[in-house]
Amino acid sequence: MKQNYWTYNKPLSMTGLGGGASSVFYAGGAAHPFDDMSNFSGATKISGTDIIYYSTSGTYNFTDPIGGLSKFRFTVVAGGGASDGDNYGWFANIGGGGGGGVRAEVQTALTLTIGVGQGGASAGYYNSSLTFRDATWFSNSLSSSSNGISRVSGRGGESFVKSGSTEVLKATGGMPGVTRYHFYGQGYDNHINYINAASYSGYSAAGYNGYRGYFYNGGYGATLNGSVTGVTVTNGYTYYGGIGGFADQLSSHSGVTSSHIHPLDSGPGAAGAGENTTYSGAGGGGGADSSSGANGAAGGTASGLATLLTGSGITAAGGNGSNYSVNGTQYTAGAAGGGHGGASVWSGSTATWADSFTAADGIVIVEFLGF
Repeated sequence: MKQNYWTYNKPLSMTGLGGGASSVFYAGGAAHPFDDMSNFSGATKISGTDIIYYSTSGTYNFTDPIGGLSKFRFTVVAGGGASDGDNYGWFANIGGGGGGGVRAEVQTALTLTIGVGQGGASAGYYNSSLTFRDATWFSNSLSSSSNGISRVSGRGGESFVKSGSTEVLKATGGMPGVTRYHFYGQGYDNHINYINAASYSGYSAAGYNGYRGYFYNGGYGATLNGSVTGVTVTNGYTYYGGIGGFADQLSSHSGVTSSHIHPLDSGPGAAGAGENTTYSGAGGGGGADSSSGANGAAGGTASGLATLLTGSGITAAGGNGSNYSVNGTQYTAGAAGGGHGGASVWSGSTATWADSFTAADGIVIVEFLGF
C-alpha cells in the first residue's frame, strides 16, 4: 500500500536539479536520494544523471533515505547464457541467450534486497579435462532448478528485487548456445539429436525461456504489477532476453521440421548476429569455425539499456562469436546480461570443449523519478 507522506519531514525548500528531477530539501539536509552514495553500497552513480546501477553479481540492500517519499524505476536484467564447446571442422556454436528483463516503478519506505545474477559458465569452467561436449552440463542448463543469483551450469543466474522473501521483480537468466548447428540428416550426431537428448521441447524444457519455443534461449522477466505489503509497484513491463545468433553452417535445412530451425536462420551461410533487445540482455553472436574463415557474427545490442547506461562506460550488448570480422578472433562475453558469443574454434584446430569462461553478469539499474 502507498505510504502516508505526512508522517515524514516536510520540504524546507525546492530548487532545480539537473537530469529533470526536482530537488527537494528535507530536514537533515537530504536534497536528492543519490546525493550521498554511502547509502547505496555496491552501486555506481552515472555522473550528471539521476541513475545508479549494480553490475557485479551479488545481493545489496536498497533503502530510500527520504523515508519512502522517492519514486524509483528499477530495470532488472538477469545474467547472460554461456556457450558450448566445439571441435574443429565445419562445426560451430549458436550464441548464448540474453538475460530476461523487467522494468517497473517502485515506492516504499522498506528496505529492499537487490540481486544481480551471475553469467552462465562454460562446461570447461567446471571440467578443464573435457575432450568432448558435456551433455550433462547442457541438460542441467535447460532443466535444473534455479538457484537465485547463482548460475546453473551454462544458464545465467536470476536478478531480482525483493521485499523480505517476496520477489517484487524477477528476471531469469539466458541459456547457453548449442554446439554443432548443422543438419546432416536423421540419425547423424547433430544439433537436433543433442538438444532432444536433453529435452524434446528444446530450451522450453523447464520454462526458463517463457515457454517460447525450441530454439529461444533468452530468459524472461516477471513482475508483480500491483502492491506487495508496504511496497507500491506500478507501470511494470517484462522483456524476453535476446536469442543467440545462429552459427555458421554449410548444410541445408532439407528434412528439418520448422520448429527445429533457428528462428532467425534463413539457410546455409555465415553466422547470424545475436538478437537486439531494449531492456533485457541482447543475444550473443553466432560463432564460426576457423576453417570457414571470418564468418562469425556480432552480438546484438540492447538499445534501452544503452541509453540508461550512457556515460557509464558499459556497452550493453551480447558477445561476439568466434571469428567475427577477422579470422582467428576469439569470442567475447558481452555485458549487461548479454549472451556469450558462440565459442567455436578460433585458434588453428584447437578444440574449445575445455575453454573456461563465463557470460556477462546481469545488471540492475535504478532511476530516481522524483517525489
